Amino acid sequence: MRESLMILTFNFNRTMEKAIIMIATVMLMCGCIESHEGVSVAAGTKRVRFEVSNDEWNVATRALEADGVEMTDLWLFDYKDGVLVRTLHKSQGDVDFDSPTLQMDYGEHHVYMVASRGKTPSVEGTEITWATPSDTFWKDVTVTVSDGSSSNVTVTLNRVATKIRVTVTDEVPAGVASLVITPGAWWYGLDYTTGAAIESRNNERSITVPSSYIGTAGQLTVNIFGMSDSDEWVTDVTIEAKKADGDVLGSVALVDVPFLRNRVTEASGSLFGASRTFMVSLNEE
Repeated sequence: MRESLMILTFNFNRTMEKAIIMIATVMLMCGCIESHEGVSVAAGTKRVRFEVSNDEWNVATRALEADGVEMTDLWLFDYKDGVLVRTLHKSQGDVDFDSPTLQMDYGEHHVYMVASRGKTPSVEGTEITWATPSDTFWKDVTVTVSDGSSSNVTVTLNRVATKIRVTVTDEVPAGVASLVITPGAWWYGLDYTTGAAIESRNNERSITVPSSYIGTAGQLTVNIFGMSDSDEWVTDVTIEAKKADGDVLGSVALVDVPFLRNRVTEASGSLFGASRTFMVSLNEE
């Protein structure tokens, strides 16, 4: 009886040992085993690094910049099967600002990327708006993650901003404190899943004029950025020179001024003379 009991116990233990091995194997295959540090490790994921740039990326300094000015914010919105699975926001000064990484599940992803230096950004749903928009770049990147896929993805972002540059050609009189640009329509945000411009307003944009420009001619130039769709659009634009107390010293109204993403609309002319005539030209560079 004792021998039979010992044999039965031995067989039971061997069975349990096999069962434990089988369970552990299945858990490893499913990516469900915890590491010794207690952190769950999924077998079906990979860490992917995104090497981000634009056409004006500064290779020497590794700065994500345009026209010599670095972006201040970078967002990555990772979608899988049409569902947002993670969001990553990087700020200027982060060591991986131009090369962020995402832990991504195996399968096909759309990673929507936005780099901007607009002021006071706000993200709500799929929309990003800025209190003051500035130069902004965007890209919809399709990434397929698998065991054999690359862990590095190179991405070149495309500009989705437009800009109006105003140059006053006549002499700036004493008392001018600001130039105020008021477009009839101006886009303050974008839908990051499509890159489309959103949030149209006709807010006036005021730019302080340093006193050093008083008495100069052809040197005073100001500009404002806004978002733009890929199709050209037009709006009226009013340009005013104001004193510190708000009194207007000179103004001009421009009709049907054309705008397009990745293009500068240049307006130049006399603001204080009797004619107050401005010419509009387009800079594709």
